Amino acid sequence: MTPPASAPWARARRRGADDMRIALINEGTYPVNTGGVSTWCDQLVSGMPDHTWEVVTLTGGSRTPITWTVPSQVRSTTLYPVWAPVRAGLPESQLLTRRRRARVRAALRDLWAAILPPAETITVADGTVRHDPALLGAALRELLAAGGGDLFRLLGSESSAEALLDAWWGHSPALDRSARLSVGDAVEAATLVDRTLCATDVRFGDVDVVHASSNGSAALVGLARKWRDGVPLILTEHGVYLRERYLALAGTQLGWSARYAVCTALRAFCVLVYSEADLLLPVSDFNARWAVRLGADPARIHTVRNGVDVSTMTPVGPEPEIPTISFVGRIDPLKDLETLVRAYALVRRELPATRLRIFGPCPTGNARYKESIEETIDELGVTDGVTWEGPTAGPRPAVEAGSIVALSSVSEGLPFTTIEAMMCGRVTVNTDVGGVSEAVGRDGRLGGLVPPRDPEAFAEECLRFLTDDRLREQTGQRGREHALESFALSSCIDTFRGWYEIAAGIHSDHFTGGALEYIASVAS
Repeated sequence: MTPPASAPWARARRRGADDMRIALINEGTYPVNTGGVSTWCDQLVSGMPDHTWEVVTLTGGSRTPITWTVPSQVRSTTLYPVWAPVRAGLPESQLLTRRRRARVRAALRDLWAAILPPAETITVADGTVRHDPALLGAALRELLAAGGGDLFRLLGSESSAEALLDAWWGHSPALDRSARLSVGDAVEAATLVDRTLCATDVRFGDVDVVHASSNGSAALVGLARKWRDGVPLILTEHGVYLRERYLALAGTQLGWSARYAVCTALRAFCVLVYSEADLLLPVSDFNARWAVRLGADPARIHTVRNGVDVSTMTPVGPEPEIPTISFVGRIDPLKDLETLVRAYALVRRELPATRLRIFGPCPTGNARYKESIEETIDELGVTDGVTWEGPTAGPRPAVEAGSIVALSSVSEGLPFTTIEAMMCGRVTVNTDVGGVSEAVGRDGRLGGLVPPRDPEAFAEECLRFLTDDRLREQTGQRGREHALESFALSSCIDTFRGWYEIAAGIHSDHFTGGALEYIASVAS
């Protein structure tokens, strides 16, 4: 389909898109940590050297080192410490006037009232509030205007806890339990939400497109820029941000009411971003379905699956002589290593010689989680068969070390680990989360797929492959052929390049009618 000659996105494509300026926003990944999202970010900036990039990374603290070699086309790298300590008070030149302080407080009340609407105006279904994006957007716009780019320090001294308590008073009757929110709980919940909002303070250079690699804080950075300067916003989710926050908050010490407030606020922000983003380009159809359930317009959603450089994924060498299960990934609760080691212990009952080799870094803050896995390994009596190998220079050493490659996660987007192992000809055993089934299928011909958090099922699938040499060989070959055909990096890069060109020309236009039809045709 040819776009109308007068359409701005058509003019963008006619004039070309050399040296486009793109801001790539992420939360705690590139270029400060390894992992799938960091790999994806590096692929984009390295694969489009004709474009100029601004990388913005939201970090936990103020002393986060850069661990990647950043290509020369990256004009600047901004590390913004969302969880850095707040210095007491404001400089005298920035002290709030009484009028401005009142405006900030009023904006906070309106925002929390939109997040937790009065009971008489809503129904709470399945524990969730159906948010109004227009109401949320108006409230957040006013808060950003009142904050004037200094929310980090303003909310450090003007916590939204009071506004949260006011909203809770009117909202809580809608809940199906006697839910009380103490002042202490409100302060804890407000702190988490305030820091999410503070990310909107980030400033970076002039760009044509903002591309956020997750919802939540990273996407709010892009949304603030869109509202301020009209820059189009693209969102690509890997793991589903909201689902992963639900999982993370379930493991905290926050009380039920505080968790409810935080989860509802994060859900509201995600709903708003899904509504406002110009393009949603998730890595899997699973992620796309989540976005639609949260109100995204399906016409703006187009899946762009992860890609791998096929020239680097030649078949690995012979399998190890001892049956070995190999894991590669960061040491993180989302990878659910407890299920993996419990499954391994069950495998050992049938194949006592089997080894488990765990490759990957342990991020800052996850040391206690690793210790808990070591304790589980010790309790299961399999310490002699498990080795912690640490980080590797790429996935290949870990893939080659295993007879099979295991992925036991509770949340994924479209995991590079699985795709890379398949391209190398190794069989994978995976949990059925995120877009994993979109890589390995559901019939077992390309690899194993079992329910998450089910050590017995995981062990059974590992044994199915470990005890049948012919099945492993045939499945590995089929998986390699499928992955080479379906997940080439060049196709992924070309697709994103096309979407950047389109997005750069439509920042002032709505996706309606012919525009939607044209964009859909480009995706296909």
